[in-house]
Amino acid sequence: MKINLNVTKSNTISAFLAGVLVHGTQVGMGVLGFQRIIAKEAGHDAWISVILAGLITHVTVWIIIKTLQKYPSADLYGIQEDVYGRWLGTGISLLYLTYFFISAGVILRNYIEVVQTWVFPNLPTWILSGIILFLVYYTIVGGIRVVAGYTFFSIAVTIWLLCDLYFPLQYAHWEYLFPIMDSSLENLFNGMLAMSLTSVGFEVIYVVYPFVENKDRVNKSTQWAVLVTYLAYLLIMLVSLVFFSQGQLMRTIWATLNLHKMVYLPVLERFELVVISLWLIVILPNIMLYLWCSARGLKRLFGFNLRTSLNWIMPLIYITSLTVFTRLEMNMINDWYGTTSMYVAFLYPYFLYIMVLLKQRTQPAKSTSKGESA
Repeated sequence: MKINLNVTKSNTISAFLAGVLVHGTQVGMGVLGFQRIIAKEAGHDAWISVILAGLITHVTVWIIIKTLQKYPSADLYGIQEDVYGRWLGTGISLLYLTYFFISAGVILRNYIEVVQTWVFPNLPTWILSGIILFLVYYTIVGGIRVVAGYTFFSIAVTIWLLCDLYFPLQYAHWEYLFPIMDSSLENLFNGMLAMSLTSVGFEVIYVVYPFVENKDRVNKSTQWAVLVTYLAYLLIMLVSLVFFSQGQLMRTIWATLNLHKMVYLPVLERFELVVISLWLIVILPNIMLYLWCSARGLKRLFGFNLRTSLNWIMPLIYITSLTVFTRLEMNMINDWYGTTSMYVAFLYPYFLYIMVLLKQRTQPAKSTSKGESA
């Protein structure tokens, strides 16, 4: 496997769209219920934990970009083979593409649970999962440019949902935020760690980077994307803290959906059902990007083309999604995934950066390969 990729211009995207992909992957199912798990650790100071998580994410994204900039046009899979060697690098890359696959599966299963709980309790899982995965497959085979275009579209048509927070703010109790810094530093830190399930997604830049045309602007674009993401999280968290009491928040699984229940329109009584339907547009880029990254891993490691890789991945994730989980089991899966993603997305980039620095002191990066397709 060649370390660096020489991507043809017809398969590249702009740095702006790379930032869009990062933002689109970060905003997903976690937005619907992240408040409870953070407030459980940090109490009414949970908004401070969100800020701390945002700062850590900015630094981690900077480290990822610095790692990628050590190579002319390499992705995660190429870098790991260059640093660890063929066999160990392939093994670690297999673990990473499995992580991408699991991420897509967790998001898909969580959305199905929300739909079956709030909208269609009797809707068979196999129907909803099949529809979603068909849309995902149809978009991915178009390449990274199509995925990026859809991600931009999903953000453009759903960003207005933040305006709905005005309705619960009419019943805000601002005294719920006081006293500020009442939680210990340990609790604030634990709240920051609990944010990991919600804030991951930026690691897709590891695979997207070779397809970015103006790579010198990637860092600026992705940092802006992370900033916008965390400003949205901070706003939602603050509204939740002043709307719910601590006792109510601890008993609310999907706090964001409950906030949307406060929206009242003369022609529409249950606005949260509209939000759940629109949320399919939000979570599709999550699943698309993670499965694309996983399929790219199979292509890089074993030489499969994108369609062949998807033909292996799609049936597997479909069968996995049919597994029936209780709410307690879903909580356990989400907790496990949150812990795993903390190590994969937040800690490993620092280790890989150090290994790249050590490697390049002794041996320069290998030459580029022929043109790559997305």
